[in-house]
Amino acid sequence: METGTNTVTDAGGALTGAAEDAIAAALPKSWWTVLNDFFNDNTVGIFLGKVLLIAVTILLMLIAVKITNRIFRRITDHMKEINKSGATLAAFLRYPVLFLIYFAAFAIIVSSIPALNQAMTKLLAAGGVLAVVFGLAGQEALGSIASGMMILAFRPFVIGDVVNVVSQGVAGTVEEISLRHTVLRTIENKRVIIPNSTMNAAIVENADYGDKNVCLTLDIGITYESDVDQALAVLADEVGAHPDYLDLRTEEAKANGAPRVTVRVNELADSAVVLRALLWGKDNGTTFAMRADLMRRIKKRFDQEGIDIAYPHLVVMNK
Repeated sequence: METGTNTVTDAGGALTGAAEDAIAAALPKSWWTVLNDFFNDNTVGIFLGKVLLIAVTILLMLIAVKITNRIFRRITDHMKEINKSGATLAAFLRYPVLFLIYFAAFAIIVSSIPALNQAMTKLLAAGGVLAVVFGLAGQEALGSIASGMMILAFRPFVIGDVVNVVSQGVAGTVEEISLRHTVLRTIENKRVIIPNSTMNAAIVENADYGDKNVCLTLDIGITYESDVDQALAVLADEVGAHPDYLDLRTEEAKANGAPRVTVRVNELADSAVVLRALLWGKDNGTTFAMRADLMRRIKKRFDQEGIDIAYPHLVVMNK
């Protein structure tokens, strides 16, 4: 039990001793003797030494945190272009490294203040009770941390994936996976922060899992008086000519005369014949933009070809 209660103190003492040895090695022996006597045998010197040690510790901690964040962010940004799974791992590991930096600074500060050192020793002596209290209070947070590790291990999604959390009604691009939560960037450029425990249990639709190619449907309603065959041919021609459209036919399918674009009559509605085309693109963003552009192109082409797009009509009869 004694070993457990002195963990923070021992760590802080070891780090403080290492710092003193480094200073002693850097200074001439005469100067080190004078400084050592002042900071160890003089009350004012002892006080100033502790204040100086705490100030230097905090300064070094802030510098280390800034450097760590910058290094891991650069690694993450670089890995996003090469391997998104590697980017996810790098972003996740940043938090344990930061924890170790904060813990080292905390241990040095605690070991340098006798009153705080004694208080921490007493708190650690009651470690069993504290563990139960903090375990109950932080059950949800601990569950999110465990879920974050499960997400990291099984990788149902990684940084950069476009996902739809079906059970939460939220869709966006995975921007960050931390120890506690996952951050999604929506199409409105807003951030949705979801606990990892929720993400781990949720039904997630991942547009980038396995195959990044995306298929969207484009429905166009024409009037019953329009030529259906002509409208289908125009629709297939416009979709196939778009530069972002992906032709996924196999060589065998091409040899058998399979059409480049799949277009069909999808529905005979009350006031329209609904045509449907399948749009294949390399990713979700590209396919969505292609769909919007095609609606503009098809409207102009239908106007040129004399094909009428259906819209509701209201006939009022007076008796």
